[in-house]
Amino acid sequence: MNRVDLSEAEIVDAHTHPYRLDDLLARDSAGFEARMTFMGESFDSSSHLDPGLRSFMQDLAASTMLVQVTLRWLAERLGCEPTREAVTAARDAAIRADPLGYTKGLLDAAGVVEVLTDEGYPQPPITRQEFEAAIGVPVHRVARLEPWILEHREGGFDDLVDGVEHEAATAASDPRCVAFKSIIAYRTGLDVTNPGPQEATEAYSRWRGDDFRESREHSKPVRDFLLHRALDVARTHDRPFHIHCGGGDPDIQLAHARPQDLWPLLVAHQHQPVVLIHTGFPWMPEAAYIASVLPHVYLELSELIPWGWSMVDWALEVILGTAPGIKVLYGSDEVGEPELLYVSARMGREALERVLGLLVDRDHLTLAEAERLGADVLAGNARRLHGLGG
Repeated sequence: MNRVDLSEAEIVDAHTHPYRLDDLLARDSAGFEARMTFMGESFDSSSHLDPGLRSFMQDLAASTMLVQVTLRWLAERLGCEPTREAVTAARDAAIRADPLGYTKGLLDAAGVVEVLTDEGYPQPPITRQEFEAAIGVPVHRVARLEPWILEHREGGFDDLVDGVEHEAATAASDPRCVAFKSIIAYRTGLDVTNPGPQEATEAYSRWRGDDFRESREHSKPVRDFLLHRALDVARTHDRPFHIHCGGGDPDIQLAHARPQDLWPLLVAHQHQPVVLIHTGFPWMPEAAYIASVLPHVYLELSELIPWGWSMVDWALEVILGTAPGIKVLYGSDEVGEPELLYVSARMGREALERVLGLLVDRDHLTLAEAERLGADVLAGNARRLHGLGG
């Protein structure tokens, strides 16, 4: 197989979540590797998991590919045995000695030079500046719609609409706010309708009368209406719009989370750049098809990387062989554990080298074309779409 070399390619992580240095120091290193798994992260982000199952989750984590390779790769960096106990102790000592230096060393080793961070989780929000101080590389904001709805929903429907539009315009005035985002898949589903003002107003009255309990009968028309308005504001201010697409923690509306559910919305807003966060994982071929026919639909690879593991090479071949490569963005979905930034980036780089090498072997790409495409997926595409330097 032809050797595609992306070792010098920089990485811009297009999907992370912020934390503070104090948060890193406050968390016990014991169990950090379990918290990195999809199931582990879900225990912190989901309201539907029984905390009593956490210890069982930690036992299960040891048999995941992610944890096994994490322990081995970190042991190589930390100079210890690749056991949970040894790596945990060495990691804890390194963080206590120099938390920023430890994290920055991981990012440097992985080639991660910038990140985009979704400031909607965790709440209360963590500022871009705080996260930047915790990881040592430039951080760019992705402002989320749902906290704006929560903040302004008590005052009446018109106040809610005005409040959301004001928040969006204010966020857009910050040059370090490079995109907007919605997690409507977690609230009422991706099958977004197009209600008019009268329908949305009536639904708001029902929603408020039901003490703002989430339902597809009451809150869905309101959230659908506001998503359309937020997309319009994003286009006015020349900001891409990120939409969580695919599976997630157990709070997700899984029956309405597939990429195909977004089709009417994406067609209606086909002039607005929209990034399908997670590329619809585990329904990646659907998302790849959509990005192959709608010019302004982009694909971001987190969840697949690092939690899809054995599907990564296959999925990258499907995605890059279906959608324009210039619309595919690397991301990690890191939430509070700096090792995920490192492991995910290393995994993504190596998977791209393998897959692109196969495409060169088949004479589908030249070696130069493959390396250019790999560098675009790792950094160039995110920079162009979000107006970053570099």
